[in-house]
Formats: sequence, structure tokens, C-alpha cells
Amino acid sequence: MKKMSIGSPFADEWESELPLFSLDGLLPVAQALSVNTDCLVISLVSTHPVSENPILLQRSLTELQMRLLLPLLESPHYCPHEFLYASLFCSCQGLFAGLFSPKRAAGEEWRAVVSELRAKLRPFGLGISVSTSGSAYALVSLPASEQEAREPWRVPLWAANGSSQPSLSGAI
Repeated sequence: MKKMSIGSPFADEWESELPLFSLDGLLPVAQALSVNTDCLVISLVSTHPVSENPILLQRSLTELQMRLLLPLLESPHYCPHEFLYASLFCSCQGLFAGLFSPKRAAGEEWRAVVSELRAKLRPFGLGISVSTSGSAYALVSLPASEQEAREPWRVPLWAANGSSQPSLSGAI
């Protein structure tokens, strides 16, 4: 893991280092994920920026999504389920809630957070894969077609104009 210095143009004394995760081939060359745990923001950054702004894409996360993402970033190819589950309930209150709540409720929360995090990572070209035994998770690189197909903000032009879906009937 590398660190990237971010300096503010408005305050010379303010400087912070954000961790960079290159993710061993899961992202394109010269790109990495930067994580700001204070603001709960992940950013796709260019490690060789051509302009002053290295940020290519940014998303905000919930605290639970960030708790789940950090262990996956540290061990992107194999992260045991128990480790991820513990990270979700790492505060004393959350730990007690996870340990003493019915398994069904904790399992539903787990599935919801994983699903939400998958959706947030998709625009970055990343997904979360689970092993067949369900004992471990991994970050995976998504094909471009899957990234675009599931981005809800991408609306076909015909839908954006309010017209009905174009038909190919009568086309030769």
C-alpha cells in the first residue's frame, strides 16, 4: 500500500496522507483506489495524473460499507468471511449486536451491506466475489460490459427523451 499526499491550495499547513491501493491487477495500470476514512469517501485516482486533479471517480460510503471495504482492500484476493463479519461489528455496540442478535437479523444486515457495497464498487470496475464454500470473499475486476450494464444513472437516449423503446420491426 502506498500513500498519496494531498495538499490543500487554501491552507499551506494542512496536509494529509491517504492510503492508495493498487489492488494487484484488479485496476488498470496507473490507477489506484484512495480511501478517506474520515469523510467515508473512496476515490479512483490516477497515479500518473496529466492534470492537477488526479481523481477520476469518487463515491461516498456508509460507515458499515467502509468497515467492510477496508479488509477487502488489505487482502483483495482472499479475505475470510469471519474477518469481514468481525469488521462489520467491530465497535463494542456493534459487536454485541452481532453476537446477541438473532442470526437471521445479523445475516440480513450482512447481505444488505455486501449488496450495497457491490453497487458502490461497480463504477470503479470492481466486484465482490464469494467462494463456493462461503468462507471467504475477494475483490474481482469486472468486465466493462458488466460495469455499464448495471450503472443506473446511464439511461438510454430514447428513455431520457421520454419516448418509447425503439423498435426494429420494419427495419431491413
